[in-house]
Amino acid sequence: MSDYLPEEVLIKIMTKLPPKSLVRFRCVSKSWNSIITSPFFISIHTQQASLSESQIIVRRYSKAQNSEVYSVHHDDKHFSDEKSIQIEYPFRDYTRFYYRIVGSSNGVLCLLDDLFGQAYSIVLWNPTIKRKLTLPMPEENVASHVMFVLGFGFDVQNNDYKVVRICYIQEDYEYLVPPAVEVYAVKTGSWRTFNGEVPKNCVVEYFWSQVVIYGSVHWVAYRNMGKHDKVENIIMLFNLSQEVFDEMELPNPLKDELPINLNVVSLEGSLAVVQYDERVGSKSCCIWVMKKYGDVESWSKRYYVDLEGLGLILGFRANGDVLLTARNRGLLSYDHIMGNSKDLGIFGTKDSFYVGPYCESLGLLVEGKEARERVPSDSDSDSECESECESSVEDDEDRFGDVEKSEFRMQHSMFQYLSALLKR
Repeated sequence: MSDYLPEEVLIKIMTKLPPKSLVRFRCVSKSWNSIITSPFFISIHTQQASLSESQIIVRRYSKAQNSEVYSVHHDDKHFSDEKSIQIEYPFRDYTRFYYRIVGSSNGVLCLLDDLFGQAYSIVLWNPTIKRKLTLPMPEENVASHVMFVLGFGFDVQNNDYKVVRICYIQEDYEYLVPPAVEVYAVKTGSWRTFNGEVPKNCVVEYFWSQVVIYGSVHWVAYRNMGKHDKVENIIMLFNLSQEVFDEMELPNPLKDELPINLNVVSLEGSLAVVQYDERVGSKSCCIWVMKKYGDVESWSKRYYVDLEGLGLILGFRANGDVLLTARNRGLLSYDHIMGNSKDLGIFGTKDSFYVGPYCESLGLLVEGKEARERVPSDSDSDSECESECESSVEDDEDRFGDVEKSEFRMQHSMFQYLSALLKR
């Protein structure tokens, strides 16, 4: 076929094909393989994929399967587990219970195993083409007095995935600022020390989250004002292309809020902040939106959500409905206008849910290694597999305890510690 078609026509056709097909087509010929693995083709294919139908990736921890479960859903009226695409999960037994998902960008997820203890691995994973990249960890990571915050996203100008790591040293019950910063670029395959100006801010430990908007990673952070140990909340951001830090002011009602009660999110492409009445056991929250990016005067309170009997805000659908969890461990879609919710039939432990935008891409096709779930061999009998599975569950519970009890314990211990630290 390529012998009779100009290369530019062939490329135009290929950009409309799904990544799984393109991975197989690499075997057709050397020329096809060269096209599909070229940075130029991967870039334009990813751009094409990002314009396709809106999809959402959902992660939760299943006690029955003793594992994280991932699925991709079309963001339409049929958003449910029955209509979802199940994703093969290759990291079973790599971490305690489940990973923190730092973020999702251009079909690649950034995973960090720090939610239930010390961080030992950072993994970039493309579930569509089953490729992974494990990043090296620093030697100082083993020290108990070091706290890391990560940012992850795609650098559009340089066509590269990047991870920024912010390292805080703890001393005398506080975190020293400014923190040390390193940047990892997939193209170079190594960490390098950031030598630019770093704001003297701190991102909340354990509860931190990020969102990427307009090419920058955003976190809710706080700074010590030096007056009776008062802190002021702000938005701290890192531009992935220019590699510079910046700050944005929050609306006045959020500046003095306990920072662990704030969470940065994206709502219809705009920067937004969720304000909880309490981080643990919240009964209500308000959604604040920056209508015009960069204009601090454009912050406005968008709407109020009654969380009685519900969990934390996970994200938003294209129609504006809120995605959150319920006490029955299910994922809900909440219509804030009508004030009613719909059970989506997707279940997992309450605090293990993650939702984020997703598109299929060829990211990590060249840089990553194969990431596949272990499949039992023909010699493994069903009874042996069942026995091993039951034994594994029992061993995990003996070793770690129940996942929901661990979630509750970690949430409350960190809430009490940070509340005391920030209110002192």
